[in-house]
Amino acid sequence: MTSIEQKILACSAELNPDPYQQQRMRHLMSLVKDQDLLIKKAIKEGLSGLLYKSLMKSGALKTLGHEQRQRLEDLYYQTVLLNLKLIHDLKEVLHLLNQKKIQVVLLQGVALMEHIYEDIGLRPMTDIDLWVLQKDYPGLITILSSQGYRRDPIYPNAFKKGSTTFDLHTHILWADRIEARKLLLTKSQEHIYHNTRIVNFEGREVLCLSRYDQVLYLSLHALKHDVNRLIWLVDIKGLLTDWRRSDWEALLNRGRELGQEKTISYIFFLLFHLFDFRLPLEVDQLLERKRLHFLEKRALRDRIKRDALPIWASLLLFSSGKGLQKRFSFILETLFPRPEILRQIFVSSADHNVWRLYWKRLVQLFGMIKTSLKGKAGD
Repeated sequence: MTSIEQKILACSAELNPDPYQQQRMRHLMSLVKDQDLLIKKAIKEGLSGLLYKSLMKSGALKTLGHEQRQRLEDLYYQTVLLNLKLIHDLKEVLHLLNQKKIQVVLLQGVALMEHIYEDIGLRPMTDIDLWVLQKDYPGLITILSSQGYRRDPIYPNAFKKGSTTFDLHTHILWADRIEARKLLLTKSQEHIYHNTRIVNFEGREVLCLSRYDQVLYLSLHALKHDVNRLIWLVDIKGLLTDWRRSDWEALLNRGRELGQEKTISYIFFLLFHLFDFRLPLEVDQLLERKRLHFLEKRALRDRIKRDALPIWASLLLFSSGKGLQKRFSFILETLFPRPEILRQIFVSSADHNVWRLYWKRLVQLFGMIKTSLKGKAGD
């Protein structure tokens, strides 16, 4: 059963709540027994800013105790300051990239700020994700280095300066870490790159994914991370708001073209059950055609009831419908990635030989399974 806290967070995901939704928020807040737990869950789900503003709009902020109200307000203004810093630093780097004619693609949170979230304090960001083709990668690194950014010694595609981190991707599905992820798309990443569009970001030119590829990318990103933050689903929900029939049809066609129909089905299943998001007939027909089997529904319902998908879910959902050979390659490399990736996972054992690294990985996987089974027994 969905908890009161989760119902409140789902209600706070409405960017422009109508009177009924505001009344529902007030009613749900009257049922809260542990306000600290609510705020803790909001932080974990990336929704503290949305909760703060939703409570303000509904007049329910006063139902919080002084300490809890101050905590939410502090979190909101911390997000404002951090986001302003990230945007300022991104603008500086984009200015130099524009001068050198180096193109990058904005991904995830920073690509959504102006389009979805009118209030800069609603959507927390921890870093700036950029997708860059291999040919432009050296030029991007040169510019970042010239601005004082230093490569992270553990994660070589992360560049840091102070509180700002640029996370670089040379493959749209993170195949720079797990190469088998290339198998998940039926078309090359260059095909997706050629469908990007130029946008104006605070006076600088930068590329963004096409609106349909953006939905698919955000969906895959959420699944990759076991959908362990609701804000990623709120991002997608915000993109879908006010879509016309032609948009839904275009998304379904694009999903079919890239071999991602099942991905759409998973995300829409979660949107419907978590946010009561109403789907048009075309999507209902897709869900009927791509009917989810028992294990898929089991994994998704776990996310509806708990904080994340089960640990095995991304292996199942990511590679769904890709054929036995591709699925096996993906699962094998995900469980046992290349030695250089294992050295990033086991930092203190980076100097160990390959066999000891894989032994540690095997022990780690058994530990994750044991922890998961304990959690199930405690439910």
